[in-house]
Amino acid sequence: FNLKKKKKVCLCSEMEQDSVSNDSPNPVERETDEVVLRRRQKQINFGKNTLAYDRYIKEVPKNQRIPGVHPRTPNKFKKYSRRSWDQQIRLWKIALHAWDPPQEESWDLQPVCGYILGSTDQALEDWCSLNFCMERGRD
Repeated sequence: FNLKKKKKVCLCSEMEQDSVSNDSPNPVERETDEVVLRRRQKQINFGKNTLAYDRYIKEVPKNQRIPGVHPRTPNKFKKYSRRSWDQQIRLWKIALHAWDPPQEESWDLQPVCGYILGSTDQALEDWCSLNFCMERGRD
């Protein structure tokens, strides 16, 4: 028996609800290490530099985003352990995949040489034919 309880992880990013300010009675600790902040920003930029993120921000305006339903960028300024931060980024990026562009049903793959054969260069055409024949001979 494994009696350990699994920790509940929220995609809504409770860190934003706890806002990193000094106004609350229990102020949240701020991350001040510049190396950590740069690394976190790099991870955030990596997630935002995707087609899924572009589709997400176009399809779901900020004022229509629902905590717990829509992914929320983790707060890089809040103090987290490395493991906790990495898990938040991982879950955020997984949630963003819901907005990946639809995949095409079938791929129309053709030999690379098929595109080059329009060339008037006979040597190139011969090379492609030779390589195609050699590849088929290996099967």
